[in-house]
Amino acid sequence: MKKVLIGLFFLAFGIAGYFSFGLFDSVHERKDKMEDYAEINMVNHELFNMQLWKDKALEIVKMKIRQFEFSEQMYEVLDDQIQSYAVTIHKQYIEQGELGDIILKEIKNSGKVNALFMKIIEQQVPEILGELDLKPQIPALSQQILTEIKKNEPLIKEYLQQELLRLVLDEETRTYTDRRTMLYRKYNVPDLEAADTYLSGEVGKLDKSINAQIIYLCLTMGFIILIAFYLGRQVGFKSMIAALTTASILLLVLGVTMPMIDIDARLNSFVFNLFDEPIEFNEQVIYYQSKSIVEVTKTLWQGGSWDLKLVGILVLLFSIVFPFFKLILSGLYLFLERIRSSKLAKGVIFHLGKWSMADVFVVAIFMAYIGFYGIISTQLNSISRNDGGFAIETINYSRLAPGAFFFTAYTILSICISILINRHDKSDATVINK
Repeated sequence: MKKVLIGLFFLAFGIAGYFSFGLFDSVHERKDKMEDYAEINMVNHELFNMQLWKDKALEIVKMKIRQFEFSEQMYEVLDDQIQSYAVTIHKQYIEQGELGDIILKEIKNSGKVNALFMKIIEQQVPEILGELDLKPQIPALSQQILTEIKKNEPLIKEYLQQELLRLVLDEETRTYTDRRTMLYRKYNVPDLEAADTYLSGEVGKLDKSINAQIIYLCLTMGFIILIAFYLGRQVGFKSMIAALTTASILLLVLGVTMPMIDIDARLNSFVFNLFDEPIEFNEQVIYYQSKSIVEVTKTLWQGGSWDLKLVGILVLLFSIVFPFFKLILSGLYLFLERIRSSKLAKGVIFHLGKWSMADVFVVAIFMAYIGFYGIISTQLNSISRNDGGFAIETINYSRLAPGAFFFTAYTILSICISILINRHDKSDATVINK
């Protein structure tokens, strides 16, 4: 029976290791693909890209220019303007005699008419012009002009369109250059839409695979813990603690190497109306981060300033080094008399271990998640309630990642190991005293 239990333990632990490696690869593959998805949909590539705004606005202006048509109302206004201008000309040149002055001046300057005839002309021209009354002819003249304009409307419209486009399209207008081409090549897709479709599909598949692997791994770990307790009954207390410590180490490794929190804030859609035409932007990523404890430690260490390095060292010590040290010390406590008699070892296992920074760190992770989720949700809701004449929809995909659950499971199991060792130690001490 003992050999069967030991064999089952190693078999279950091997299966757990297999699922752990698969889960690790799947989680980090998902993280890489989500980072690429966030990069190609980052808000600075489209919504905050002024050149793209110009290009979109320019397309609308060009479309409106091409749709330009002469309306009947415009012809009515043009008719009124022509008649008004004709009346003004008639009054100035006919009624006030300015046309006669121009004619007499031209005749006199030509030098072809002698003085006698010039005097006769000077007397007759004003009388002749004074008898002219062209006002009744102005409406008919205006209609003739409008008829000619309508005949040449296509040519006039084309000329106006060309001139308006020339004013809009200056030499400095540039076409938007997509800087995400390298990512498109990475996934062998032609454009943003194809990249989004591909990456969304891949992430969806990975999510299903990760959920299944987590279930399998949790069932296997539960089976390992169950075997560990049976080992405690059949083989001995030390074997049980050794098995639980091994399982706890596996949970700790998963907890510190997998992402703890996914912070994912997005603008789901953005619509702005220009000349009654929409300028639309699809899903835009405002912020995305997904890091494990190891990655956070590395980032803090590479931060440059001494305070970030100090925080990085503290995170490394209390979240990685100390938990491993405590687990190994807990296991050795039962096997080595020298460690069992050490006050330092007892303090670490029974007192400091119970209230270690690792446990506090789990609480901090949950509080950070709640805080980030609340802040992001509040800010996104504030953005959505705008008064700027544009339509905007926000969404928050932030969530706890697998690393947080495994680190929590390690913390609980670690505390249980400390409690079991403490009880066993007190029990032995009672037996010795008797």
